[in-house]
Amino acid sequence: MKWINKIKMRKIIHRKETYLWKRAHYHLDNYEFSECVEQIVIYLENFKNSPIKLHFREEDNVLINSRDEKGKWMVGYPDSGVIWFSNTGKTVIQGENSDCKQINLNRPAVIIKLIDYYLFNGWNPKFSKQSFVVNDALRALEFIDFPKEKMKTES
Repeated sequence: MKWINKIKMRKIIHRKETYLWKRAHYHLDNYEFSECVEQIVIYLENFKNSPIKLHFREEDNVLINSRDEKGKWMVGYPDSGVIWFSNTGKTVIQGENSDCKQINLNRPAVIIKLIDYYLFNGWNPKFSKQSFVVNDALRALEFIDFPKEKMKTES
């Protein structure tokens, strides 16, 4: 695993609880389709031994059937913390698909949605003594109602 960046911990208050979180980007050593991974780590304040570690690996989703359409989640091009849902296999950066959906993992509103989803689906930071690791976090993107944005292109 080759780390491309590491971002400092950020603080977010949600439902009267304080969470610390960060996003990082790394590359897999062994992969078949894509080396890019976005990682989110979230701690409940004072419970550092039981973080959730979410790995959004493009490698895990060669093709996903979305609720809306067939397509693929694209991760880490460039290292911006944004994941795109593309039905063409191209990103805005590559000059195509200017209206593809995106989830910006740098946004606190997105982190709150991840916290809520995983607290409901097994993460229990107050009682666990170990990390809650999700290596295929792309799968959850189909079930979480994220705030969605359109990619902006320059004219």
